[in-house]
Amino acid sequence: CGDYDADGLTSTALLVRVLKELKANPKAYIPSRLKEGYGLNTNMIKEINKRDIKLIITVDNGVSASRALNYAEDLNIDVIVSDHHKIPTKLSNIYALIHTENTPKESPYRYLAGVGLAYVIAKQLSQVLNNDNAMRNSLDYFCIGTVADMTILKGANRFLLKQGLQNLSKNTSKGLAKLIENAGLFNKKITSQDIAFKIAPRINSIGRISNPDLIISLMLEDNDHKINYYASCCEELNKKRKEICTSIEKEVHEILLN
Repeated sequence: CGDYDADGLTSTALLVRVLKELKANPKAYIPSRLKEGYGLNTNMIKEINKRDIKLIITVDNGVSASRALNYAEDLNIDVIVSDHHKIPTKLSNIYALIHTENTPKESPYRYLAGVGLAYVIAKQLSQVLNNDNAMRNSLDYFCIGTVADMTILKGANRFLLKQGLQNLSKNTSKGLAKLIENAGLFNKKITSQDIAFKIAPRINSIGRISNPDLIISLMLEDNDHKINYYASCCEELNKKRKEICTSIEKEVHEILLN
């Protein structure tokens, strides 16, 4: 269960892809911003329970979803919460909490965004199951989500971003490669500014004005025909998002002038 912004979406795609490589059967669940709002909620728990799923892993959300967490416990659904948002004073009963605030103050992992925590979880699982190959392309998601969330570039963030940016235009998954191509960055050295102003907005657009499952499908797809279709839909939605922003800006100027 992720969030509908670029950090939450890349976190979800990263963890789902790695879990599939490790022979698990994960399902991505992103709440609709317009219909469900932010983060894990009781309606999602109901739907998950109908599917007879007994383990939820949150990425980039969940620590403050007290009603949903308590409901999940009532239904005997284990919830592993991975989050970097402020831990509430009263914490709900959960199976496990993986959180940046729970690291030592001098820890290099203290500044991780949601995608950073997803990367650490995936890395640990891959090592325990002796399958480092499952992590291929994971740094690509890490770089995009970390820059998009404007996290402090210290410690592990700086180390992994410096490492990942070198290969972002070369070794990425097919879906991300198409997204990068549509951003005009094909075969170019990609910088953090390119992510912030060209790649991240294309991801954020989907979660803000449409169904976030579309961008998840694009980032996880390997079929070229489907990738082209998903990418085309994403470009249209990004164009629509730009038009909405321009219209709002124009309206604000008119109000100020009057």
